Amino acid sequence: MKRQITSNPLQLLKRTDKWYIGGGNRLLWAPPFPVHLDVPGFWDPAHYYNYELEPLFTWALITNNGSSRPIRFLAREWRPDRLIQRYECRRKEEDISLSITETKSILPSDVAISVLNVRNKSRKPATIHLVAWNVRRQDLQKQISWIEDVQSTNKILSFRQLLRQGVSAALEMATAFGLSPQPTSWSVNLSERTAIQPRWELTPFAELFIREHLPNRLQLTGSSSDGLIYFCLHTELVIPPRAECSVTVALAVGATLEEARQNLKPVLRHHNPIELSSLSWLDYFQSLPPLTCSDEYITTYFAYRWYGLRLNTIFGSEGNYRHPVVCEGIQHFRAPISYSAPCHMMETKWMHEPDLARGSLATFIDNQREDGGFRGYIDVHHYRQEMFYHAHWGTALYQLHLLHPSKEYFEDVYDGLKRLAGYYDRERDEEVSGLYDIDNHFETGQEFMHRYLAVDPRADQENWGEVFRLKGVDVTVYVYELKQALAFAADVLGRSDEADLWLLEAKKIKDAVLTNMWDPTQEMFFDVNPKTGERTNVKAATCFYPYLTDIVDSSHLPGLKKHLFSKREFWTPFPFPSSSVDDPYFSASPAWKGKRMNCPWNGRVWPMTNSHLAEAIATCAIRFDDRLLRLRFVQFLTSYIRMMFFDRDPHRPNCFEHYNPFTGAPSRYRGIDDYQHSWVNDLIIKYVCGIRPDVFTVTIDPFPFGLQHLRIDKVLIRGRWITVELTGNRFTVALDGKHQATSKMGRPIVLQI
Repeated sequence: MKRQITSNPLQLLKRTDKWYIGGGNRLLWAPPFPVHLDVPGFWDPAHYYNYELEPLFTWALITNNGSSRPIRFLAREWRPDRLIQRYECRRKEEDISLSITETKSILPSDVAISVLNVRNKSRKPATIHLVAWNVRRQDLQKQISWIEDVQSTNKILSFRQLLRQGVSAALEMATAFGLSPQPTSWSVNLSERTAIQPRWELTPFAELFIREHLPNRLQLTGSSSDGLIYFCLHTELVIPPRAECSVTVALAVGATLEEARQNLKPVLRHHNPIELSSLSWLDYFQSLPPLTCSDEYITTYFAYRWYGLRLNTIFGSEGNYRHPVVCEGIQHFRAPISYSAPCHMMETKWMHEPDLARGSLATFIDNQREDGGFRGYIDVHHYRQEMFYHAHWGTALYQLHLLHPSKEYFEDVYDGLKRLAGYYDRERDEEVSGLYDIDNHFETGQEFMHRYLAVDPRADQENWGEVFRLKGVDVTVYVYELKQALAFAADVLGRSDEADLWLLEAKKIKDAVLTNMWDPTQEMFFDVNPKTGERTNVKAATCFYPYLTDIVDSSHLPGLKKHLFSKREFWTPFPFPSSSVDDPYFSASPAWKGKRMNCPWNGRVWPMTNSHLAEAIATCAIRFDDRLLRLRFVQFLTSYIRMMFFDRDPHRPNCFEHYNPFTGAPSRYRGIDDYQHSWVNDLIIKYVCGIRPDVFTVTIDPFPFGLQHLRIDKVLIRGRWITVELTGNRFTVALDGKHQATSKMGRPIVLQI
């Protein structure tokens, strides 16, 4: 049954099969493979920055003598600001019947909350005891995790914790744990290691709950200090017949004890802290242009994409993060990663405030390597020295400027980008050829492809060491875009001589691509083997990246159509596979040389590549006024968006790393949903809505998606507000709320701004 489109994005995205919860800051609860999803509280792993933190807490109802009351999970409902779970608790021997609704959320202040509404359905008063607890590992010998400054202040339990995992540096954080109404009793106890499970009877407190109280004591010493430290809060509830009561369990995390406690207190005082989450999310959506249209998939995905970007945002100002950033995804990907950061700029530039888009670049310039290269992965207090990614920074910066021009921002980032260009010239083009090297298949973000084996049969070995050299079409296009953007920025900054030099260097790259990478016989661009100077003739999706730019002219269009839209190569039911279907290493399933891989690029459909190819098709359609390419773009983007819905259900959007090109099935085995390394909403605004800014003008030119209606409002470009409304074949444009023009499909409207 078709769901009615609502103006409230939180209601629009409501569903029953999702559980990720975050407030757009340091704390995120998005376990990819939850084991305890039906259990009260947050027992599966959370993440503080990219450090795993488990568990946050759980709760239980117990009897006067301390035995647990069985709670049965009934149902779940999710939307961005909350996760609602319903339970029932029945005990015939006590004639007790309780209905429990738990509403969970995480606030931007990094407070995880669980609000319980407990209804007594029986005919007599119910006296029950609610206990909430968590546990932390104490491992002083291995120095993996340890706890300090454990305190009970006004019945709030707090402590400092040092986390260390993998290659990351140790991270100090603090936790404050509280209840509202105020706890009746509490306890903190050291224990030897045992199973860490959300079962009351396995905690030390099950035997310490005497005379309806916990001992109100810190017990942190023993024969050794290693083991587990349990923290528990208890409150007594007396619920009249047919009545209900409310309890809030909250856990705050932060950099210091003072911060954690200060963030916890207002939550415990609030009559319904879930409202704080709702208001925060609604405020966020108010900072975005709202869109509705007759295509339910587009309307839903547009809202869903904005949800995913905020879910993966970190606003905390600490260590290497001085600016707000969007992380590439959950779990390991919960950090600024240079491969995806330009994608985030492409989308978040449409926000009413440019801080997040600007921060995506500024963070990498803040942490730039001495040689000028950008770091591939930035931990909050640590650098992973080996990691490096190529990325399209130039176009992202230029397009951000078209919406939010700022000479001051150009001044802030210009020298850093100039050093990045110098790194490429010095380290990645020793022949001074104008073509640039890939040294390792991981650094493209597109590992396990035939294109690398074409220059070295060992190229797919799983390490970051320098294994081969390949002049890459994608990398070369990125550097070309970078130098064009630097020329534009230099001109804005009044450095005309530098602007001319950047344009000369960009022309050198263009000439080299056309001379050495374009095969006029096959009508395709190819990577180049620098040892031989020959083209590899391996057909990959990256071969079409020059069509993103003005490198190509109309003579190259037949090659684009011939290869990209061939069913034997890239035009699969769900286009576009990362490697051509006729490639000897092609696999629609995520297998490389027979082994299922996490990130294979030998045939899977990756949203990252699809976003590039969408831009390539649209750019050529507009530049060369090609109606066929417009129609192909409509076919492609329609399929692309629908691919990212479970079973094509318009109520269940997703965004995984990669998909099957024949079935559209996502990489669910990876468990990484809401993965942000593409720019779908930017494509929707520019081509479905048709809003495309230039330096002095804005063109409104929707592509022919056959929509019955569409409306996008509050699109902010250079301080002016644009509204586009489409009905059938006609569309109107308003500027600052005043009607400007009406036209029909195929006849653009140009505004002077």
